[in-house]
Amino acid sequence: MTTRLTALLLSLCASTMAVQLRLTDSGGDRATGYVMSNKIARRNGQLVCTWLDVERQNRWALVDIAHNKILRTGKLGEPRKDNHCGCAIATDPDGTLHVLIGAHHGSFIHLRMPPGKLEWEPVADGRAVGDGTYPSLVCDGNGTLHLLYRRETKGRDPHLMYCRRPKDGPWSAPRALVRSAVNEHSWLTNAIEIGPSNRLHAAFSNTLPAGSDGRYYGASHIYSDDSGETWRQFGGIVLDRLPADAAKLERIEDSESGSGLSAATAARRRTEAAPTLIRGPRSSYYHKMVLSNPAIDDCGRPWVIVHNLLAGDAQLYRHDGGKWIGTPLTATLPGYRIQHCGQLSRHRDGTIEAVLMISPVAQTGWGENDTMLIRLLFNAEGREIRHSFVRKPETDTPSWMPSLERWCPQAPFDRPALLYTRGRNAGGYSHNINNLKTEVWLEYP
Repeated sequence: MTTRLTALLLSLCASTMAVQLRLTDSGGDRATGYVMSNKIARRNGQLVCTWLDVERQNRWALVDIAHNKILRTGKLGEPRKDNHCGCAIATDPDGTLHVLIGAHHGSFIHLRMPPGKLEWEPVADGRAVGDGTYPSLVCDGNGTLHLLYRRETKGRDPHLMYCRRPKDGPWSAPRALVRSAVNEHSWLTNAIEIGPSNRLHAAFSNTLPAGSDGRYYGASHIYSDDSGETWRQFGGIVLDRLPADAAKLERIEDSESGSGLSAATAARRRTEAAPTLIRGPRSSYYHKMVLSNPAIDDCGRPWVIVHNLLAGDAQLYRHDGGKWIGTPLTATLPGYRIQHCGQLSRHRDGTIEAVLMISPVAQTGWGENDTMLIRLLFNAEGREIRHSFVRKPETDTPSWMPSLERWCPQAPFDRPALLYTRGRNAGGYSHNINNLKTEVWLEYP
């Protein structure tokens, strides 16, 4: 890193007014993962945070943000299979907090914390929800929980799955919404969000075959206006036969709006002719992680970051005027590449906030040692207002796996809090069970 760039980063870090608090030094190597699972909720002006520790035990903490201290910590359920089993948390309009404890090709466990209590209790019909990986959970204005996740059969044939639970229960049977166009182990980076009209928005990676052995890395969006009964795409396209074939869906990045590239050139930049199937953080498997979570503004417009991990760049998209409009995110720091799985949220005043993982341009892998985090603010037209770094750069320790607090009408905030993992990547694949310890940090305004 050059002296000039280091000085710039230090000055930008120093300019932030956020408070930081270390929650633990016994986090796992995926402590605050993954992108689709919200891990922060508010209760009575305090923060409830969750993470996965080195023993694959989900934990929680209650944080007094007025005095920057931890008031209480505890366990959530029993230890889980591996480092893919973190929680997703959502807030009911009556103040109840719900968590789904994650799984890796298994069933989720539903717990809740009723208003006025600080203990988690099991939900009667919540011992075996769904059958998959990566829970994404929201609660609508009627108190109905909506769950989106990935299901695979023996590590292949990925499906985007959905189920719901009305306020008085029980959980519905799982329903397959989309079937992947590639019959192989795949990231869907599946995430669900809810808008001001109770419209459900689901965004997911859409990997397509390209040529004889190649892969095209894109993303799609569907929505529902009737609490998950019917699903559509913009333009009046109804998914009348479920699961829908992902290859036939419209893609968010089809025009690469704002990039200045032709459609053909943009498609080539997203196509890998010969994916590498090596195990580890540089595998082409991670090129499928092209999405942030969606965020919905006061006008009901969905926003989402679509990454191009082959090129090391990304665009912030919003749907407006009948089309997806993109803002390139590559100009913030020359010499750096944008890494996997950005995060999105919004402020009370409507500002859109993104958190990105970035690393020196030569570092192409998932969770490289000098990965760091940058927070960016955007106005309603997608123009950047300012950016700042979460912590000073460290060449041997990544700060990564951001989890940005989702906007919640039941518990609104001026600016979102942020959880992140500070510590090395154990490598993934055969390293999903490991003894590597990390720190979990909380940052809030």
